[in-house]
Amino acid sequence: MPTQETYDLYDENDVRRDFGILNIEQWAADNSGYNGGAGVSYTEGYEHTGFFNRKYIPRQGDANIGDQNLTNPNNYRSIRFADVLLMAAEAHHENGNDASAQSYVNRVRARAGLPAITTTGGDLGDAIYLERRLELVGEGHQFFDAVRKGKAAQEINGFQNGKHEVFPIPEIEIQLTGNRWAQNPGY
Repeated sequence: MPTQETYDLYDENDVRRDFGILNIEQWAADNSGYNGGAGVSYTEGYEHTGFFNRKYIPRQGDANIGDQNLTNPNNYRSIRFADVLLMAAEAHHENGNDASAQSYVNRVRARAGLPAITTTGGDLGDAIYLERRLELVGEGHQFFDAVRKGKAAQEINGFQNGKHEVFPIPEIEIQLTGNRWAQNPGY
């Protein structure tokens, strides 16, 4: 679930914040007069943060095109063009081509109506990392980005370096190999 910290990372002029994150408590307060004064209601979910991933909220009138066992009928998007552009920006930055990296990240920012970034070096790497976090909020990339950048231990509660970079191998998979596979470290 999005958190206050994530919500606050967005610039006030960044339209992606309100497209990606619903401040559900503010929304309920703003709509208190709806429905003849009865207002709106919602049920707090597990680990309620006051925010909801707006990208995947089911909406009245949605066509029933998805998996009924999921929470909404949206088709799953395995990759988005913005993700490809930000991967290219990161790759160019890692190879020392900051001009190309800026070009790719600025295509994403331009679509969001934001000014171009002009930073270089380590600041550009940090800007690309932040841009991925803001653009891809709620899509499951933050964990893997943080692990890849070596920032997971400082950003994810309970993360243990040397263990959580990989997942445990299911015991049945180890048994099916005749116990020739070793369990990943720390599990």
